[in-house]
Amino acid sequence: MKKLLISTLAVGALFAAPSVEELQMQLQKQMEIIQNLQKQIQELKKSQTETKSLKEEVQQIKEMAVENQQKVNPIVANNHLFWSFDLKSNYDFIQYKLSNGDKKTNNVLSNRARLTAVAKPSDNLKATLQVEANNIFGMNGNNNMNVLGWDNSAWTASETPDDTNLRVSQAFFNYHFGPENALMFSAGRRPATEGFPANLRENDSPNSPLAHLINMEFDGFSFKVGNEIFSNMSESFSDWGTWIKFCAGRGYSSNTGKFSQYPYSKNHLKINDFAGMIIVPYDDGQYSLWAEIVKAWNVKGMYDTDGDMIPDTMDDAGNYFGLNAIFKAAGIGDEISDFLDDTTAFVSFAMSKTSPKAGKTMLGTSDNKTGTSIWIGADMPGFADSDRFGVNFVHGSKYWRNMTYGEDTLIGSIAATRGNAYEVYYHHQIIPHLTAGLRATLIDYDYTGSNAFFGEDGTPIDVDDMPTAVDKATDIRAYIRYNF
Repeated sequence: MKKLLISTLAVGALFAAPSVEELQMQLQKQMEIIQNLQKQIQELKKSQTETKSLKEEVQQIKEMAVENQQKVNPIVANNHLFWSFDLKSNYDFIQYKLSNGDKKTNNVLSNRARLTAVAKPSDNLKATLQVEANNIFGMNGNNNMNVLGWDNSAWTASETPDDTNLRVSQAFFNYHFGPENALMFSAGRRPATEGFPANLRENDSPNSPLAHLINMEFDGFSFKVGNEIFSNMSESFSDWGTWIKFCAGRGYSSNTGKFSQYPYSKNHLKINDFAGMIIVPYDDGQYSLWAEIVKAWNVKGMYDTDGDMIPDTMDDAGNYFGLNAIFKAAGIGDEISDFLDDTTAFVSFAMSKTSPKAGKTMLGTSDNKTGTSIWIGADMPGFADSDRFGVNFVHGSKYWRNMTYGEDTLIGSIAATRGNAYEVYYHHQIIPHLTAGLRATLIDYDYTGSNAFFGEDGTPIDVDDMPTAVDKATDIRAYIRYNF
């Protein structure tokens, strides 16, 4: 019985098991599935390879684009002028109080429009052109009212408001060369106005030279020896920031006209040349000491030739020597407060010496005379993030005389004051590129002749001894300015 049962189970199991053909079919299906999976895996790997290759190709294209842009940028820059536009509209209330108590007042509206072009064909060569129109509302020129004919002289033409003519105020190039491009040569109509510290009250970057001694336009040359040269001489110069610049120019060219008997030969006046240098013995970025020395030959003076007590003839007066030293702090202390960190303060001392020619007088005397002046000021952060205010005080002695004819205010130059000048100003940015400001200037004269030429009209006379002399002058200015 047991044997029969076992046999029966064995036969049943045999008939229940799949056949060989069925096993083969199942195995074939499994192989097909595996092949399909392998094919999908290969396609996926291929897709990933293609994606990686595509990414690499895109990255190469990006790198090529950046490289090409870097090549294109200098080409575009080197073949273009980059222009800026500056329009400043001013309102000035001016008042002169004479020694006899009389007053002269006026309300003056003026526009100053500047177009500045910069070209930089290479890293070591840059050229600048600035043209300017500076006009008083409703005027087409002062020439018909100017007896002396010097209002539009080359050294004042674009500094003082007059007509709407467009004039060249700057046209020069800077060429850097030598070790680390530390040497610089420049020629042309140099930016000789609004140097430090006058630039602070104008809310502009400083030009060269220093404004306490020189603040007038001129044509000339300059040669700078940068700090890198001095650093190679001594390691200490690296920390001192030492550099020096030599300058030379011509204030008056003695020439006859084209249709004279001897064209472009000398006229009766002598050529007025000058030379000087700016020395910076120390500048660490915060504290600095700047000095300036200048020598001028055959400066011009006005003389009375008909005995009516009114100077009416320009002639050679003599020679001039000037010295200026400024100590500047661009930030006071070390993180004492944000206010002091953002404050610029300075003390400037200047000296002038006149040397009259034989038979001539300078500042009303035939003797050599020395004058001095001190200028103290500060430019400070205001009440918001985009405003500043500042103060200036200037004191000049009896025979003080700097080189300025284009006045820094309509009432006269504070830097040329023989007496005391007081000033406060405020600049506020309304929106980017649009600013407004206020400035109040009071000049209390001790002596006459602050803004005159070097001859008899520059004679210092005590204002109390001259009834028609200007005792005090006031200028209240409001302006709005677009600069882009």
